[in-house]
Amino acid sequence: MEEILRKLQKEASGSKYKAIKESCTWALETLGGVDTIAKIPPHLLREKCLLPLQLALESKNVKLAQHALAGIQKLLSEERFVSMETDSDEKQLLNQILNAVKVTPSLNEDLQVEVMKVLLCITYTPTFDLNGSAVLKIAEVCTETYICSCHQRSINTAVRATLSQMLSDLTLQLRQRQENTIIENPDIPQEFRNQGSTVEALCDDLVSVLTVLCEKLQAAIK
Repeated sequence: MEEILRKLQKEASGSKYKAIKESCTWALETLGGVDTIAKIPPHLLREKCLLPLQLALESKNVKLAQHALAGIQKLLSEERFVSMETDSDEKQLLNQILNAVKVTPSLNEDLQVEVMKVLLCITYTPTFDLNGSAVLKIAEVCTETYICSCHQRSINTAVRATLSQMLSDLTLQLRQRQENTIIENPDIPQEFRNQGSTVEALCDDLVSVLTVLCEKLQAAIK
């Protein structure tokens, strides 16, 4: 992450990109602090690093935006930035990244495709909880981008691929939970035999996601 921030800091020359350069400096100082990982929780580390990346995406400068997307990918792959999601909504990894890439619908086609890849990468982070709410939040960015770029073939393909993969993963998760509850061992303590409610919740999630997506499709057609 430090290497990407330094590259971004170097590229952000001139008064026009002063805010990007300064936020890179703050992020690097935070990451380079003594006992940073022990003293600073992951959501604050993400906040510090995502600020310059978000500003770079919003700068309309393709090269800076490319560094920003590389930085987000790096953030998702490093353990120090990923934690069990016990924080409030605004501090959770998904919401922080969605806030950083909210400019996606106004980016150029190539950058939009890369953002779709990043969104899919979020769902594969070790601590990510794939559920209906998370899918809908990601789908919101996808559908807005799709509507804004309906004439661009590559972004349309990327959006469809991202949504299809998330729905497939959610469905697979439901199937696996159902299979795990077909045979219950009576010797297992009651507290460990609570998968039924989880299966029911996943069913509700899947129905809710499909309902919302169908409503959006109908609205777009009209």
